[in-house]
Amino acid sequence: MISNKNNKRGNKKSFSSSNYVIIILASIIVVLLAILNAIIFNPGNNEPQNVVESESIVKIVKIKKVNTLKYWNVVLEVWHQGGHLRTMDRVFNSMQYEFANVSHNEDWDFLWSIESPFSHYEEKSDNHFFNISNNPLRQEQKVNHFPGISALASKSYMNEINAHLKYILPSFVLPQDKKEFQKFLTDNPKAKLVEKNVYNRGVYLIEAKDVIYDNSDVFYQQFMDKPFLIDGHAFDFGIFVLITSFNPVRVYRFDADVLFRFCREKYYPFDPENRDKYVVRQGCHPPYDMPTFEKSFEMFKHPFKSIFENYISKKGFDVKELWKKIDDAIVKISLNTEYRIIKKAKAMNYSTHHFFELVRFDFIFDENLTPYVMEVNMSPNLTPAHKRYEINAIIYEQLIYNTVKMVGGGSYFEFMSRFNDLDVMIANRKNIAVDIKSCLKYECHRSCEHKNCRLCMPCVNENDRYQMREAFREHLYEGNFRRLFPAKEYYNDTKFYESITTKNQISLDWFKAKCLEDDRWC
Repeated sequence: MISNKNNKRGNKKSFSSSNYVIIILASIIVVLLAILNAIIFNPGNNEPQNVVESESIVKIVKIKKVNTLKYWNVVLEVWHQGGHLRTMDRVFNSMQYEFANVSHNEDWDFLWSIESPFSHYEEKSDNHFFNISNNPLRQEQKVNHFPGISALASKSYMNEINAHLKYILPSFVLPQDKKEFQKFLTDNPKAKLVEKNVYNRGVYLIEAKDVIYDNSDVFYQQFMDKPFLIDGHAFDFGIFVLITSFNPVRVYRFDADVLFRFCREKYYPFDPENRDKYVVRQGCHPPYDMPTFEKSFEMFKHPFKSIFENYISKKGFDVKELWKKIDDAIVKISLNTEYRIIKKAKAMNYSTHHFFELVRFDFIFDENLTPYVMEVNMSPNLTPAHKRYEINAIIYEQLIYNTVKMVGGGSYFEFMSRFNDLDVMIANRKNIAVDIKSCLKYECHRSCEHKNCRLCMPCVNENDRYQMREAFREHLYEGNFRRLFPAKEYYNDTKFYESITTKNQISLDWFKAKCLEDDRWC
């Protein structure tokens, strides 16, 4: 019995000693862990801190690279390489785009090119060909030119397909228009002619006897001999136009300002040998050189567009009527181009949703302020070429920023969400559903046969739904743009409605329905 008690006491002593050892070891471990934690995360200890920070930076950079858009800029021809893309570069950089080095096989999201990206241009720097049609485009990639845009930008093509419009001066491409041209000269023997290079370089005033009928590099256009003048000077009137879609067509005019270029010398007394009287060329007067513009611009900072509108209003002209004519000219010419764009895109196996077009329509006015389209510039210079024109820089920067926003490139989320489930945060079926009365009245959920069911969601195909969502997005991001088409001016024009494609009819009907529900869409 005594022995058992002693054993129990011995066990107790042994157990008690073991506990102390365990407690001491645990305490040491806790202290060591605390010290280790302090060493690693102590801001005063530089070496371990650097290790942890570098790991965090790697993760952050990786996330940014995945969620950063890449911008590819291309300018090839020698006469374009004077910094034409400087403003674009500055705006894209400000919008947190990274520049893509495509020659090193870097990926890209947004391409802005001076030249057409669908033709073979040999890039002198590394001797490879610039032609994006060699590879399929990813669904989200954006390009600033449509295939076949030459139908709009080439003088000869543009005049050929729009010759019937009242906004185009009589024009003839030789030798194919030789017969029509001879008839025009017979009917208008005193008409003066402008000889132009089909590639938009060179303007000369000639008489009928000097026409070269077999020259295929030029075309002839009736000369506007009684132009509208400001302070005695002839001028052209540049309007920036954004086409976000063909099939269907959506066209916007940049409404913040316009571009004026005045001839160097006063128009009268007229001298056909002095081209500075009637041709706008390098060294032309900026608008603030003109007395009419100087005061309002220098003292009150009014945009040139507002100063011009005030000037013609004082002269007794209807400002709204003028813009109605200008906008109609832009819309009709854009619509007349659509067929060739669609045809070219299909031939290249492209969907037109990849593309947009920012162009400049150049107008002149006769003495009665009737507008005529002189040309459409596919790649207008958006970087001031001289310090005298630096005042235009803010116009160009706003224009580019608004354009990138409009086509969905304002942020990584806006750009990528068009093709994933997050799209519903910006534009969903509730946003694009219209005409609830017709949908219920004709039970369009049961049958789509009735014509009034065409806009009801069960009857709208996926492609049209996509276009409606894109139109809704554009409405959200219009900024300084004004929608010209679809627009209320065409909602009730039956003759015009019947002349456009089914896709454009659906688009026009949808915008009209949105207008009836919310006048902000009108």
